[in-house]
Amino acid sequence: MTEPIAQNRSQVLAAKRWMDDEAGMERASLSPAEYLVYRMKVSPADAEALVAAVYALDEE
Repeated sequence: MTEPIAQNRSQVLAAKRWMDDEAGMERASLSPAEYLVYRMKVSPADAEALVAAVYALDEE
């Protein structure tokens, strides 16, 4: 069985790198989750989980 996307550390760190590109998100006029769907080619549900995981990582 595969692990949930938000628990895959490498994908969370990749999502964090994309989310740190705030200028890119602004140019594309996308929310963080929409930007991850676009850049990482993940489903909207996976993108939402990654955004939540990145915010949780930032709080640590």
